[in-house]
Amino acid sequence: MQKSKITSYLLYALGEIILVVIGILIAIQINNLNEENKTAKIERTYLTRLRQDLEDNISTWENLIQSEEYRFEGIEEWVKFSLNKNEDSVFTVIQYFNSIARWDDLTVNQITFNEMQSSGKLDVISNDSIKINLLQLDQLYKKVIERQATRKLGHEKYIGEPVTDIINNLNFIPLDDSFKHIHPKTYTEKELESYLAAFRKDLFGLFNNQRFMNSIVGLMYSEELLLGEIQAANSQAKKLKELIDKELENS
Repeated sequence: MQKSKITSYLLYALGEIILVVIGILIAIQINNLNEENKTAKIERTYLTRLRQDLEDNISTWENLIQSEEYRFEGIEEWVKFSLNKNEDSVFTVIQYFNSIARWDDLTVNQITFNEMQSSGKLDVISNDSIKINLLQLDQLYKKVIERQATRKLGHEKYIGEPVTDIINNLNFIPLDDSFKHIHPKTYTEKELESYLAAFRKDLFGLFNNQRFMNSIVGLMYSEELLLGEIQAANSQAKKLKELIDKELENS
């Protein structure tokens, strides 16, 4: 009887231990599931934000591609004109003046990626292809931004300064109807011809400025390389957005 009691007690104790172990395992499993769900929600939030940043950047790249293609067309026209300097056709290149003389800063939206990288949250991205493409795209962005920064310095010194020194914008304002609110008076044909002649003279001053024209020729050689990098960044951003779209659909 004593042996029977001990056996029963041991079986009871063993059963209690098994129940406790099962309870602990269930608790661990529930905790793991909760952590996985929490991580999955964080990942989805980051992926959604990354997709929005990519959409912003794709729009930026496509606008930049369009403006750079037009700039390249304008550069070629200015170079062609400078080789013959036919006074009668000088105004055929005026339409490209703003695309060559103006500079627009490049702003790339990397807010979410930078936040994830600085906080060590890149590891919440479970898809290795997305993670790798994020890192590659960041390097490509930095390359384009660095080239743009270098070009900006050259543009300000070798294009911006000659334009500021040579072109008198006051000669152009009476010729542009969009500035009528500034000059409400009606100019006579003779007055307009005078402003036009002065503006034409300024333009020829640019064509005769060696620093300006050397910069234009330099842009002609570098523009194709820049366009290639911008198009590559745009293509890579679209590819990454497609990967993220698929991941969000499957999650």
